[in-house]
Amino acid sequence: MVLIKKNDNVKNDELYPRIKNLSYSLQYIQFIKKVISDINLTSVLWTQNVKALVIQGASVIESIFDYLVKCNGLANKTEWSKVRALNTSEYQIENKKFKNEVIIHEKLDSEKDMQMSFDQMAKKVEKKKLLGENYQHYSSINALRKLRNKIHIHDSEHYLDTDWNNFNDSQYQLVCKILHSILTSELFEDSDYTDKFDFLISSFKKNIEM
Repeated sequence: MVLIKKNDNVKNDELYPRIKNLSYSLQYIQFIKKVISDINLTSVLWTQNVKALVIQGASVIESIFDYLVKCNGLANKTEWSKVRALNTSEYQIENKKFKNEVIIHEKLDSEKDMQMSFDQMAKKVEKKKLLGENYQHYSSINALRKLRNKIHIHDSEHYLDTDWNNFNDSQYQLVCKILHSILTSELFEDSDYTDKFDFLISSFKKNIEM
């Protein structure tokens, strides 16, 4: 990972685990692709493997975006740290019961980075063109982010909002295309290993048990 290197805005102790976890996830993605391509699966198992591929791929992209935002000094900042939350006693107003929660914050000696959501990071990456002025797939990243949120299997918006309907060939191609385009973008132009990610765009045989 040539991109992930020492930077004034990123702590050194973050680099090693980030690089290793990215590597682990990419190996797992390659394994999932191999399973999808080589093993005769039921349609349900095929769909669940595509879902796993989307979740892993989105996690890799989110980690790269987190690094990009931080190393460019674009992370949201705060000068406050939450210490504790206090709850008041229950009280009643016009036959309705209420209670209050008071959040206590302590002011820090200096600002620190805030934890940002995938959506917040993706918007900054696109606005600041952190993947390069010529990157072609900024508009597709939001669709992938929404798919990644389908990890919460209890959170359905309607009765057809199921894994079966949400993960298919199109989503498979989407995550592979975006992940490959990022890993071979100008961010990694000094890398000698970009061809190692060709497995992401290689053709596959959809083995589904009939």
